[in-house]
Amino acid sequence: MSDLGFSPSEIRFATGTLAAIATLAPLAYYLYPSQAQDSTAHIETFNRFIESYSTLRPQALTTNATRDFTHTSLPADLHLPTRSIESFREHSQTVFEIFSDFQVVPEDDGHGGKAVHFSRDTDTVVAHCKMGGNVDADHELGAELAEGGITEWWTECVLFVKLSKDGKRVESVREFMHSKKAEELQIRLHGVVNEDLRF
Repeated sequence: MSDLGFSPSEIRFATGTLAAIATLAPLAYYLYPSQAQDSTAHIETFNRFIESYSTLRPQALTTNATRDFTHTSLPADLHLPTRSIESFREHSQTVFEIFSDFQVVPEDDGHGGKAVHFSRDTDTVVAHCKMGGNVDADHELGAELAEGGITEWWTECVLFVKLSKDGKRVESVREFMHSKKAEELQIRLHGVVNEDLRF
């Protein structure tokens, strides 16, 4: 074997450089401009999912959902049931009847970007969002809020959206709600609707 002639200091430098690269490489995905995440199929499907809320159509929410899709409301001490795809649509329909328009919008991450993060290891998009819109005073549920002087309703949540490996299907959504706002809405609509409307 030929002598490559590396000195001990050169070997130490090379070893240190490789170690640094190995350490930083996993972080590159998160440090790279947000466009890198925005271009993934997972993020694109997530964006379509949250944008579908503005249609006020429950069927649109589940366009990309798998057959065994589930929606879970958190924190657990709210004791809300995990919903199947059908019960999620039914719940969404009732919620939408409160509003004349509705949005789910990612919050700012404090660094000029969106608070949306994708984990390749779990195929999950995590996002801090605000959700709500203008109240529909012409509908019974919206009128109940309007009579109390509320013309729009906003809350916030953290969404954990689990997607298929290829990023094209939504398998489950876990929604960590603003508990105080959720309870307030339920109290204001108590007696008008039998269903638990916390979101």
